[in-house]
Amino acid sequence: MANVLTRGIWNCDSYGILSEGPVLVKAIAFHPADVTAVLTLKWWDERTPPTLTARNITWTVTTSTDNTVTATTSAFPNTWLDGNVVRCIKDSVSTNNRIYGLIKTAGNDTAFVTHLAPFTDEVASAGDWDCYPTYTAFTTTLETVADSHRTHWYPFGGEGFWFPNLALDFLSGSATAIIYVG
Repeated sequence: MANVLTRGIWNCDSYGILSEGPVLVKAIAFHPADVTAVLTLKWWDERTPPTLTARNITWTVTTSTDNTVTATTSAFPNTWLDGNVVRCIKDSVSTNNRIYGLIKTAGNDTAFVTHLAPFTDEVASAGDWDCYPTYTAFTTTLETVADSHRTHWYPFGGEGFWFPNLALDFLSGSATAIIYVG
């Protein structure tokens, strides 16, 4: 399946970028699928310049369920990690400019894989990438069988919590999360 992001309720069952801009999270309902189910939401900071960049890279993009971005000249930095957020900031073909992706597999400096295929297939493109480390916005881990048989409700009192952006970084098995936003 895929994430369904409607106006005030986000039904999430897949990793990936949920919001590229500010979002107010009012509550989360977590529907686990098994014991030790985990849910992790992350955010990244674009107010400070990225320290993880790749400039003048030539690459290809291959799409299936996810994207595989492969460097054909130079290499992507080996400091890029699973769970980091990447953004194509300059694309010679222009199809992927300003597109974000959540790194699923950082690879070996020559490639990375993103969740949910946000990028358009390209045979050969050149340009620049920024990569941002992520910070935990919310996480929960269930620990008993009884926990896995019920919905877990996490209301955030008052106004809720503002995040500059949001990504679903980890969700166990066939669990789902419903995020209420304002």
